[in-house]
Amino acid sequence: MKKISLNDIAKQLGVSKTLVSLVLNGKAKQHRISHEVCNKVTELAKELNYKPNQIAKGLRTGKTNTIGLIIADIANPFFGKLGREIEKEAANHGYRVIFCSSDENPANSQKQIEMLQQGQVDGFIIAPPAGSENQILSLKRNRTPFVLIDRNFPDIDTNYIVVDNIQAAFDATSHLINKGYKKIACITLNVHLNNMNQRVLGYKQALIENNIPVDEELIKMMPFTHEKDDIVEAVKQLEPGNKAKVEAVFFATSKLGIMGIETLHSLGLHIPDDIAVVSFDDPDAYKISQPPVSAIAQPLQEIGQESVKVLLDLMNDNQSETKKIVLKAKFIPRRSSGA
Repeated sequence: MKKISLNDIAKQLGVSKTLVSLVLNGKAKQHRISHEVCNKVTELAKELNYKPNQIAKGLRTGKTNTIGLIIADIANPFFGKLGREIEKEAANHGYRVIFCSSDENPANSQKQIEMLQQGQVDGFIIAPPAGSENQILSLKRNRTPFVLIDRNFPDIDTNYIVVDNIQAAFDATSHLINKGYKKIACITLNVHLNNMNQRVLGYKQALIENNIPVDEELIKMMPFTHEKDDIVEAVKQLEPGNKAKVEAVFFATSKLGIMGIETLHSLGLHIPDDIAVVSFDDPDAYKISQPPVSAIAQPLQEIGQESVKVLLDLMNDNQSETKKIVLKAKFIPRRSSGA
């Protein structure tokens, strides 16, 4: 099926291609094109299902109404849902979103930034992988509009939207302590990311404030890929009955949590009777799990809305100061922690 062009509309109406372009790009008034002609152009464009060529439009205007979104892992339920919220909010402002997944690899992230720049995106929303500081500094030097989400680099002055990871992890760990658990393990990612470091810090602070010694052997660091065998081995080391005598475990991401809970079940352990569980993030699977999983719910809709709002302000030169937005996450107690 032939794609409808500006020429097709112009020929049917007996007007110039330039006139049609002016009308469809919202420039009719400044060129004194009558309402009657405008209506004819827009009605025929709608009737023929005309779709503008965004690349050609970008070459003419310098804008493509496109946002480049680089997240860590599209397979992670957290990033999948967050990406959807960003896409919805961008659409409300007439923007589309191109998704990329860096897999926490800075080389992938660099390639994706270059690819999106070649596609003339108007700005970026990025969950930067560890080791991508130079990429972020380069975007700053080139005055490219961008916003960081989920994590940031403390030594680089950038716009970002994150949650209070320390407080959220503190609340989840404190909940376990208040339920009477003392031997609490933490399974996290072995990546140099600010948000992961903060989650471990919040976990440790809750122990310290309750006069519980921090046992580094109970903090298990998983590689980003965290294959099933890695999780199984880590959980086996924490299995109640061995020398650790772990009573509860805090998973620092939902992907770790889902695989960890699956492993606990495969070992014949009952949650929370044998071991209690809390987790960062709150995917739908946690609500229908048996038992339902106590979790830290991040305000995904708010993160999505704020990241698009800040980026649009940057792209339109409506922002005079750096926006550093820290949102509150909500701990939701469920039966996995004896709630």
